[in-house]
Amino acid sequence: MLASSETVLQAAPNTAPPAYRRGYSPPKGMRSIIADAHRTRCGLTLAVAVGDHAVIWLVVAAACFLALHAPLIAGVVAVAVAVVVVARQLRALECLVHESSHYNWSRGHRRCNDVLAFALAGMPTGARISDYRASHLLHHGRFGTGQDPDRQRYLELGLEELPAGSRWAAAGQLVRLLPRYQIGWMRTLRTSPVYLVLPLLWTVIAVAPTAIILGSRAAMLATAVWLVGFLLVLPMIRLIGEASEHVYAGTDTVFDATISNLGRWQRLVVHPHNDGYHTVHHLWPGVPHHALRSLHEALIEHDPDGYGRRLRVRTRLLEVPRSGVLTGR
Repeated sequence: MLASSETVLQAAPNTAPPAYRRGYSPPKGMRSIIADAHRTRCGLTLAVAVGDHAVIWLVVAAACFLALHAPLIAGVVAVAVAVVVVARQLRALECLVHESSHYNWSRGHRRCNDVLAFALAGMPTGARISDYRASHLLHHGRFGTGQDPDRQRYLELGLEELPAGSRWAAAGQLVRLLPRYQIGWMRTLRTSPVYLVLPLLWTVIAVAPTAIILGSRAAMLATAVWLVGFLLVLPMIRLIGEASEHVYAGTDTVFDATISNLGRWQRLVVHPHNDGYHTVHHLWPGVPHHALRSLHEALIEHDPDGYGRRLRVRTRLLEVPRSGVLTGR
């Protein structure tokens, strides 16, 4: 379906529908608040990225220690938790790759933005910053059209046709779609083979603390934990995240087609680093991750009806989006 969409656009470029209009204007009194929210803080984002790696090192080492020295059941549970934590932290690093595509690490030093983001987030997740940026800015600039790579994936995989009202049925459908999704994800990134190999080479860095502290047996187990988290669990978390971000059907504005995922598990696992405040991000892509939540709260306070009651949100995984649930209270 991706190929057919591209063929249609090439055959009739003048008939392609326009990108969705924005669909929201903030109160005039918020202009200074919104301007301040665009300020990047490279040191903070750098610390966040290092922290993501530190969590991997600590959790993997602790799980390997328990697997080798604790009762069997404790070791199995620890390893399973470590696999999920590795995948979650890699998802967090992917969110920082996304940040870099908008120069939200450092807008004033764009070379620094790309170098730091690639070294700390792109390499371990297999993303080339320039390729990701080219695809993702199409998503923003041609939102809702056949050139929007996210909408292409929605159409190809039928993500808007997931079983309504049953999260377990929807989750089962996502599991079946996972292989096709992962192939499409790599195609969208247009990543060359060397970048796909980098996360596997990063395994050496990921397991180094465990190897140094606990030895070779623990290092082999740590390698398995990393690879399972990266190859199997991360794509599932990413797919759930992407499937939750938009509902294109029946909408014609960016505001109405974008969903904010604000539940505890969404913010903790699926949408780290405030990625769940997706409506704010689409309205102002230059607002960095550390300012998204505060801007969201300011909008609710200053515009409870125009923003708070109109905003489409999920507070639980894969539930049907709801409107009118946020107020200025």
